[in-house]
Amino acid sequence: MSFIIAVLKTRDLGSIKRKLITMYILNVTDIIFTILLVNTGMFLEVNAVMAPFVNNRQLLSIILKVVIPFVLLLGVYKRIKEATEKQLYQSSIIVNGCLIFYGLINVFHIVWSILYIVMKI
Repeated sequence: MSFIIAVLKTRDLGSIKRKLITMYILNVTDIIFTILLVNTGMFLEVNAVMAPFVNNRQLLSIILKVVIPFVLLLGVYKRIKEATEKQLYQSSIIVNGCLIFYGLINVFHIVWSILYIVMKI
């Protein structure tokens, strides 16, 4: 736990880059888990923006969740490279919030996947 707290406290450019990469990976695993769970018929996509894509056009939903965040995070990283110390600190807070959010979403997906598997046994 202290490792996670230490990582969240860091705010240099290198650590923010690693956090952005981690956020991207969590975003990709989110769509993978979402599609797997929705395809069981026992789960629904609650994100109103993504629900029409996940429910009707799963390939497009994967493309949207992989390509658009990649481009956005790349743009954020390019801007952050020129940031002041204060801006790095502020950026780190926002990135940490996103990491926690996506981390929780992935934890929920894992728990729901385990529950589904247990219910099927």
